[in-house]
Amino acid sequence: MPKVETKRHIEAFDEYYAMGKDRNLVAVARQCSAGERTVARWSKDFNWQGRVAQRDLENGKKIMAKTDKTVVNTKADYRRDIRLAFQPVKAAINKVIVKNEETGELEVKLNMDDGRQLAAVVAAFATLAKLDLLLMGEADSRTDNTFKLYDVDLSGYPKAFETVIETEEEEE
Repeated sequence: MPKVETKRHIEAFDEYYAMGKDRNLVAVARQCSAGERTVARWSKDFNWQGRVAQRDLENGKKIMAKTDKTVVNTKADYRRDIRLAFQPVKAAINKVIVKNEETGELEVKLNMDDGRQLAAVVAAFATLAKLDLLLMGEADSRTDNTFKLYDVDLSGYPKAFETVIETEEEEE
């Protein structure tokens, strides 16, 4: 006949669970004014070890979901701030890039002081763009995976391959 878990059993388990890493049945027995053997039987009959693991798993999932939501919201806030910061940067760049009325082509119109300021603006633009890419989980710079043929062991290939490689090295 299956055991029926009463309110007292549930309270004893909750007490046990609340002890965290310092859990022990003797302390639960003292807290609940029950015998140690009785509490040990409750623990076995109502699978306290399994329930601890299950509750830990459920709590971990809740914490992870809350953390994920916080991270997503924080990233969204940063991305909004970046978009707002882009506006004056774009405006500053647009002030020095003008359309030539005669040719219809874009030209850069600035004096030396404006040039220094423009360089700072462009650097700010690049920094904001990289930050935005990082927040989206994208690479903020090129990550080419290149190698030179002379890095490859050609000992098993015809001599012609080595000649081609030597010629390429001389051209570089």
